[in-house]
Amino acid sequence: MKIRTILLMGGLVLLGACSESKYDLDQLVPEEYHKILYVNNSGKQSLTLYDTDEDNKYTLSVIKSGSDPSLTASVKVNVLTQAELDKEYSEPEGTNYKLIGENCYSLDATTLDFSSADRYKLVNIYLKPQSVKAAMETDPEAVWVLPIQVTSETDSINAEKNELFLKLAGVITPAIGFINSAVELKTLEYGSISTFTEKIKFGLDTDNKWDLECKFAVDKDYVIEYNADNGTSFKILPEGTYTVPETMTLPSGTTNLELEVSIKGDQLAPGDYMLPVKVMDVSQFEVSESKVVYPLAIRVMGHNLDRTGWTAEANSEEVSGEGAGNGVAGCALDGNLTTFWHSKWNGGSDNLPFEFIVDAKREYTFTQFAMMQRQHDTNRDTKSGEFYVSSDKENWTKVGDFTMKQVLEAQMFAVTPVKGRYFKIKMTDSYRAPYCSFAEVYAYGLE
Repeated sequence: MKIRTILLMGGLVLLGACSESKYDLDQLVPEEYHKILYVNNSGKQSLTLYDTDEDNKYTLSVIKSGSDPSLTASVKVNVLTQAELDKEYSEPEGTNYKLIGENCYSLDATTLDFSSADRYKLVNIYLKPQSVKAAMETDPEAVWVLPIQVTSETDSINAEKNELFLKLAGVITPAIGFINSAVELKTLEYGSISTFTEKIKFGLDTDNKWDLECKFAVDKDYVIEYNADNGTSFKILPEGTYTVPETMTLPSGTTNLELEVSIKGDQLAPGDYMLPVKVMDVSQFEVSESKVVYPLAIRVMGHNLDRTGWTAEANSEEVSGEGAGNGVAGCALDGNLTTFWHSKWNGGSDNLPFEFIVDAKREYTFTQFAMMQRQHDTNRDTKSGEFYVSSDKENWTKVGDFTMKQVLEAQMFAVTPVKGRYFKIKMTDSYRAPYCSFAEVYAYGLE
């Protein structure tokens, strides 16, 4: 014998599923529980409307359930009055809820008749964004809502799931923009790649029902502003090394599309480049202020220079406190991550700035430098400073700045390419002043 469990009025009723089970069920389950109707997406729902030339549609679903949902049913779909809204919501919650006017919405059905085969019915709510916007502007401090209630004179309604309370969060104009506007650095090795294509995704922030013509251009001023704000040294991609489509159409039914930017990688010298592609205009709606530019960033790496035979010196180093052979400048060139250079601390410490000078023994055009913090759980000291290059160790050219993170991985820094035999790392700030340290120093460039 199968056992069926029914939750009824706080208690459990166990029925034997024999030939008498339907009779037992009819006797034990009150008639009002044979069919119960409820709003599937009941309760408070927040909704943002898009200001287009079409109504915004929201769909409410009413479910027919219970011990015998094959029965027929009929319900009414009503909007609460302002008085009912105040009594049920505004006064108990102490919130100024305001009911939008009848000119702001329409329902495609206010009566739902369920046949024996129907398990649910849908009601489409059409909200008129411009009318809603106008209503909201009359009282911006109010919370504007559309409270919908399902009732029936003949059938049981779940009293806890009989209402949909739509809170209208606002009315916004759809906007075109790039899906991702963050700087994501693409790294290339010098001479390793010719022409390549970058696909940049852009689109509309709502379902697209229009053919939207979008115009694009390169925003050269963006590079200057970005460098000033972020302490970087990006250069604009040179003219003739890239191709950006001037226009593209986002067709109806397509929300996102890819803008294909072609770049001639074999024409780029080592360095950091940026191509800020900007949405200049769209045939309808607006351009997103926060996603108007996609800063395509490319780093062309010089060759990883062989450090064999290189030597290093520093104006401060710990010659004894870190153990024999450790803490001195040469430890940053030995390829051993367990050793490190450290500024003096045993018997007293020196003051910032610290200078760490490497003799590469021959001239290179230095294009990037990389450093690794000391491989320690907490003491990762070096914070920021400057890079210099020289041919005679007397006349120095500043080629860049750096700010290190307190991470264990190697950190790469692009510099203005300059030819020289020596390079200097000048440390001006520390996370644990007055100390600085690092495990390894690398250089990249061209011979």
